[in-house]
Amino acid sequence: MDVFIERLVKKQKTSKDTLFSIGVVVAALIIVFGVIPFIPIVRNFLIFFLFLFGYLAYYLIRSRNIEFEYSLTNSELDVDKIIDQKRRKHVISVDCRDFEVMAKVNSDKLTEDIKAIKNRIEAVSSMSSPDVYFAVFENGGVKTLLFFEPNEKMLEAIARYIPRKLFR
Repeated sequence: MDVFIERLVKKQKTSKDTLFSIGVVVAALIIVFGVIPFIPIVRNFLIFFLFLFGYLAYYLIRSRNIEFEYSLTNSELDVDKIIDQKRRKHVISVDCRDFEVMAKVNSDKLTEDIKAIKNRIEAVSSMSSPDVYFAVFENGGVKTLLFFEPNEKMLEAIARYIPRKLFR
């Protein structure tokens, strides 16, 4: 019997996202009203630049709306990043059987050796969420640490493939 489970997780906004948005708006206003009026050639196109930088600011702020989609097909886990509900970027595909260990982030399985892994993928709503799991595997010969938030149905399906490596 084939297994197919999908899960969508929306990334929570942080204070860093808020500061980014404020910075983008302030920078756009400074450029449009503080710099462009002093350039004689483009002064006549102030309204055009107002709309141009306004749209650019809107685009940059909206690009901070991020969701992660997990798709589990049999033992194959695909993680995609969806930006502003329009653009999809493939993050990683991994066979769950390649996981060395998978457990909750707040468990004792997250050792200092695992924390020291440089190649990290954080595909979670928030690292402080109580549902965050981590998985360690090799990707192209490099140890990789994946943080994600599987639901119960997904955990049960993964447990079929790695019962001794999954710690709930």
